[in-house]
Amino acid sequence: MVSETAAYICGTCEMCRKGMYNLCAKRLGYGNGTNGAFAKYCKCPTRVLHRLPENVSFDQASMTEPACVAYNAVLVKSHPMAGEAVAVIGPGPIGLFAIQMARIAGAYPIFALGTDVDEARMETAKEVGANITINVMKEDYNAIIKKYTNGNGAALVIDAAGNTPAVKTAMEIVKPGGQITKIAWGAKPLGISLDPIIQKAVTLQGSFSHTWSTWEAVLQLISAGTLRMEPMISHSFDLDDWLEAFETVDRKIAVKAVIHP
Repeated sequence: MVSETAAYICGTCEMCRKGMYNLCAKRLGYGNGTNGAFAKYCKCPTRVLHRLPENVSFDQASMTEPACVAYNAVLVKSHPMAGEAVAVIGPGPIGLFAIQMARIAGAYPIFALGTDVDEARMETAKEVGANITINVMKEDYNAIIKKYTNGNGAALVIDAAGNTPAVKTAMEIVKPGGQITKIAWGAKPLGISLDPIIQKAVTLQGSFSHTWSTWEAVLQLISAGTLRMEPMISHSFDLDDWLEAFETVDRKIAVKAVIHP
């Protein structure tokens, strides 16, 4: 199995020396800087290969990459504590995996925040570990979170949506001295004040991609059954039906679709 989206790293820069290969300035990704991606065969260096555990199927393994993004954001870059509240904004695949990582860390309660279009995914959020789901378009999310956190807010907020409302919401619901980890990219500049971060003395950070060791850890979590993969794969398609697969995901009908060659 090929890990990473990177086909090339320099191996000598400061980031590489620290094992943070995902931040190498010369990093090239498959289909972006070097050949690969949707090709029938993909030439890759042996250093990015992983051996699948015997009880991990190819369908499950196909979900490793988004799980690794969430693992890096929640369990490596952030500091969730058992018994402390975590809120995840955006119940897409990475957000749903972030909920699972928070569950693995023992966080409680775990909030999943979404909008009207996320109705199906919010049900999946409950299945994989969210204790409370909130539709931010219909419910007073700040009041609900404060109700379940003794008025404090969430110790850790994961932004898996990326847009301006998500960042604004994160600053509202994080507790003083808490942490916001931003995974998702935004299509537009935020255009909002970040002063609440100062007022609350909040740590705001980004989390990008993953490393080889991240993949090894996630594969073990899948093998152990700790990561719940079945709810994440809501649809399967044959290769000839690839367009329908993409459209199903684009309309947010699917949590994640697997295409079989």
